[in-house]
Amino acid sequence: MKYSDTKGPISLSSVPEDSIGHRIPGSKKDIECAIVEVTPEMAREWLKKNRSNRKVREDRVDRYAEQMRDGEWMVSPDAIAFSYTDKLINGQHRLKAITQLGRGESVECLVAFGLDPGAFKIADVGVKRTGADVLRIEGFKSPEEKAAVCRLLALWHQSRLEELNQYENVRNSVIVDIATTSRERLTETIEKVGSDKKALNGLMPRSLMAFAYFAYKPTFPERAEFFLNGLMFEKNYPAIDWEEAYEKGVKNPIKLLKDKMRPNYKELSRKAKLALLVKAMNRYCLERPLKQLRWRSNEDFPELAAKKPEAEQDLFS
Repeated sequence: MKYSDTKGPISLSSVPEDSIGHRIPGSKKDIECAIVEVTPEMAREWLKKNRSNRKVREDRVDRYAEQMRDGEWMVSPDAIAFSYTDKLINGQHRLKAITQLGRGESVECLVAFGLDPGAFKIADVGVKRTGADVLRIEGFKSPEEKAAVCRLLALWHQSRLEELNQYENVRNSVIVDIATTSRERLTETIEKVGSDKKALNGLMPRSLMAFAYFAYKPTFPERAEFFLNGLMFEKNYPAIDWEEAYEKGVKNPIKLLKDKMRPNYKELSRKAKLALLVKAMNRYCLERPLKQLRWRSNEDFPELAAKKPEAEQDLFS
């Protein structure tokens, strides 16, 4: 019997038996799924399996509990889920809401057992997990900063940096892959850019500077280091007079960037800030001084002079 041949409401009996599987790739046990009457006592026990997860949004928990008490709660197709390693990987907000119910009360929920432990990366229904949520669960330190940098790296490799003001346009799995592959260098970058929390105030968001430093460092190891030190700590390396070394009227691109950012920081969009940073770093790293630094919103987004590592291309697709 083909699916298209069925008539009436869709149910399990309308699905061909040879189309039904109880296992998914990566699982070591059969998948079990059922509608379960979950009591507060059960919810408290299940939450003990919540060894690492995203931060709880208490306002969401309270809202769920209110809906449950008012009889407005419906069974969600997004299951409360446990891995075959006995870890809660989805549903902590619902379970915390159920613990607020009284003795003898319960709520029907779809519950799945035996999933792959990595399934949390794509469990984005309900309160959507951010890239930082996923990195935190994976044990990364400074997850917010690393997720922001990894997102920009993905957009750069996909030639979509102009979309940095849009969110949810990079999959969490891609962010995890980039962070895992580049863990050591990414950590070093975050630590270096964050070594003085106030150094970039009013000049450049730290995540944008960390992304740029990470991207330019392999292609221009010395110049990228000089640029970062010059912007953060006003160190002029190499210590040259740009007019004397090049031509009259030109300025150090770092100084031009500072002069542009300081009076206009609050008015400039995140996209404009990154565009100006890229233009300044291009000129600095290529040793091509300029007299003015500008970028208009009707211009194409500037290309980075840095080279994209070919060996890592598959991570960003």
